[in-house]
Amino acid sequence: MPDLAMLGEDLKKIDRLIMDLVKRRMDVAHLVAQEKQRTGGVMYRPDVEDQRIAGIGEHARRIGLNPHMARAMLYFLIAESCKEQTILLESQGAAQARPEAERLKENLLALTELVADRYDSRESAAKYASLAYAAFELDLIRQDAAALPDAALALDLGCATGRIALELAGAFQRVAGYDVSPHMVAAARANAVARKTPNAAFAQADLDADVLPEADSSVSFVVMNLGTGSDVANLPHVLAEIRRVLKPGGRFFLTFYNADALLYKMGFLPWVASLEAVVNPYTNCLDVKIGDKPVSVHARLYSEAEARALLPPGLSVDAVTSFPQIAAILPDEVLGDDKVRASIDRLDRELARGADGAHAGAYLILRGARV
Repeated sequence: MPDLAMLGEDLKKIDRLIMDLVKRRMDVAHLVAQEKQRTGGVMYRPDVEDQRIAGIGEHARRIGLNPHMARAMLYFLIAESCKEQTILLESQGAAQARPEAERLKENLLALTELVADRYDSRESAAKYASLAYAAFELDLIRQDAAALPDAALALDLGCATGRIALELAGAFQRVAGYDVSPHMVAAARANAVARKTPNAAFAQADLDADVLPEADSSVSFVVMNLGTGSDVANLPHVLAEIRRVLKPGGRFFLTFYNADALLYKMGFLPWVASLEAVVNPYTNCLDVKIGDKPVSVHARLYSEAEARALLPPGLSVDAVTSFPQIAAILPDEVLGDDKVRASIDRLDRELARGADGAHAGAYLILRGARV
């Protein structure tokens, strides 16, 4: 027989799931507003909203809820959606005069400036699937680094605050990290000083356009982790640069948001997935908020075939995997128990060892070498 404390915890989980549902509704309303803006549609349609409110009352009656309460709740959500649509119009009205790529890059720089000083402390509150993925890819990066016969220089492209570069610093003579955000680079340099890693250097670079400062055939290992391959708008350029700087036999570790992930193949999920980053497949963007203002940054889904097709001659893939499948489609509220998390992680790691062509994890990982 459950006691009041247990029932109270269940209510907390249900309350959070209700808010997840509300968040998903607001996400869809945001997409509706974008489409109406693109096509010139009318933002507020009272006849449609009245029909929706009446319909929810009938549904509530059928499942044993007070229809007056249901109609009132939906009325409030519609009103909040209208407010968010107004904010969207105001935030994007002037921005649309600029090229889309320029606007998305400005959004990214504004976002990284906002979060750089607390980027490393976010993990305690991060969603479980994102934490599980970070641990999984770090295991693979360590394996690849340890197996290299040459450990002269490693590059961390899209380095953020330098977590991977500093992890590799103990295994390589030198490591270098590059990021488009000067604020992330400043944080990475501070981390290098704090961790006493003089062989780690960080610099600002726009991977979409800049030529890497390394000489041809001078790099032993290149990493683009946490989906950075999908964050780069001009992916062929950076892949060509990776091919140029890698030594023959030098290895690469490339990650993408996976177009074939179960998360995206399932379509609409009625809750917020346990991932920090979920791509909006309609816009090829990550939708985030800076303060109260919704903004988008570039992020493109890639299938394995699409990612392979962009690799320049000379870069050969020898291992493909993806992670996580199950954790990525579940809400955090059902992943609170340590034993549940451990079981899900074991299942996801087993799925990640599956046959080529069956990769359905949220992140796609391509590993290989320059031949």
